[in-house]
Amino acid sequence: MPSVKVCLWNIQNFGQPSGKYDGTGVNNALRNRFVARFIVRNNIDVVMIQEVLPGAENALADLTAKLRALCPVGQRDWAYSFCGSAIRNDDVDVVTDEDDLIDRTGARSECYGVLWRTRRTRFTMIEGIYQIAHGTTIHQQSPLNISQLGRPTGNMTDDLGAETFGATGGFTRDNVFPWEYDEMNDDYDLLDHWPQLGYPRTSIVDARRPSWSRSRRPAYVVIKLDDAFDTLCPIAAYHAPSNQQMASWGAYQAGLARELYVVDGVNDDDEPEPDEDPVLTDAGFFGGDFNYSVEQAAWPDAYRYFVDARSHTAAAGAYLTPVPPPTDAAPDRRTTVQIVTGAAHNVPIVSANTDDYLRYKIDLGFHRSIDTIAGERVDLLTEIMNNPGGYYNDPLVQAEAYMAHVEGQINNPFNPYQERLAVTGPEYYKPKKVGRRTVYTWCPLICGAWGGTFTNWATSRAQFGAHNITDARRAAEYIHIFVSDHLPLVATINF
Repeated sequence: MPSVKVCLWNIQNFGQPSGKYDGTGVNNALRNRFVARFIVRNNIDVVMIQEVLPGAENALADLTAKLRALCPVGQRDWAYSFCGSAIRNDDVDVVTDEDDLIDRTGARSECYGVLWRTRRTRFTMIEGIYQIAHGTTIHQQSPLNISQLGRPTGNMTDDLGAETFGATGGFTRDNVFPWEYDEMNDDYDLLDHWPQLGYPRTSIVDARRPSWSRSRRPAYVVIKLDDAFDTLCPIAAYHAPSNQQMASWGAYQAGLARELYVVDGVNDDDEPEPDEDPVLTDAGFFGGDFNYSVEQAAWPDAYRYFVDARSHTAAAGAYLTPVPPPTDAAPDRRTTVQIVTGAAHNVPIVSANTDDYLRYKIDLGFHRSIDTIAGERVDLLTEIMNNPGGYYNDPLVQAEAYMAHVEGQINNPFNPYQERLAVTGPEYYKPKKVGRRTVYTWCPLICGAWGGTFTNWATSRAQFGAHNITDARRAAEYIHIFVSDHLPLVATINF
């Protein structure tokens, strides 16, 4: 059975210049060694990345080169593209080029990236409706689109007479989407004009209401499957605001995005036709980092428009299947990696159980049909510990080489910084102004989020260098510090 495999992944600060990502090279070369191996080993065809930094083009080019190098001659067909995440201002009615998009929302600057195979017979990547990318592999048209339209929304009056914001209509599966009623034929017509859809801004000082501009919104690509129907399949990624209230509102709004329901058709040259009636989506994968925890008791809450059944009522949804399922046990739904805990984020986790290193349940994927698409959260900790066939030997050895490089710098007698090599790894004496005083504190040189570092530098170096990770702590250290603090979501589209 033919299939296409797609991946959604929040790769922490992708493109950030940093020794822990670059190693002794540049452009995230150290991290890209692992990511490329993961993609090729898992036979992934399309990767949508969140948290891509605006200056990440060289890092994306490096990852593309590493992917090509791992493929046999004649199959080195990987390409990349990336674009901004928010509409520049309210004067932009329709995004038509890269200048209509910005990267900075609130205190962060982020883009979306996509990597894909360009010469597969199983699927065709459709070029973007407009060329909105900041950068794309040479001789390629960018496939990226920014989600702008959605379900009709507005203030509604509930049963008690109170006004609340919500969707003002839905769709049914069997009758072509009922929204515009055709009196002559006593039937509903497919919406051909979808309204603009706002999203919450990312700053906690912004009002908790949808905004057209300067708010992060989903980005998506469309692939055409080589099946009997030339099925169009949207693949979308969304990175919601970090603030809990804003995040829940973002998840709510994302469930109304047009691409969950329809996409533009394509002509015989596989070019999009935005002026024609849209096409019902019978397959698709939509998700990302929603920054809003999935708790069984509250399900579906903000995600109801993703999963509720289709109908012509305001409560209707896109009828998608979530990955990981909310009915799974809590450890199987956690998608972020941690190596420290405690109120001050300074208590190392030393458990032998990989589940104890997984934290928030905030990355989710949603796919269209349970019969044709299978989705999973990939447990990278277990995968790196198993290291099937020694496939991850190279990135592990290179991580150890970087640690040796850092150690050599610290032991250099001409190094002017007051650094030391503790059992947890290299640290330095960092000055910090407190009022009129200067206070010095020890900080790790190689760290992940919240300043987490190694529990035992020598043990970690030895296991990485021998490409043989034997305990959960070293697996968590490697993934969290050198790769990302999020796990990837993967879906297989069978046809």
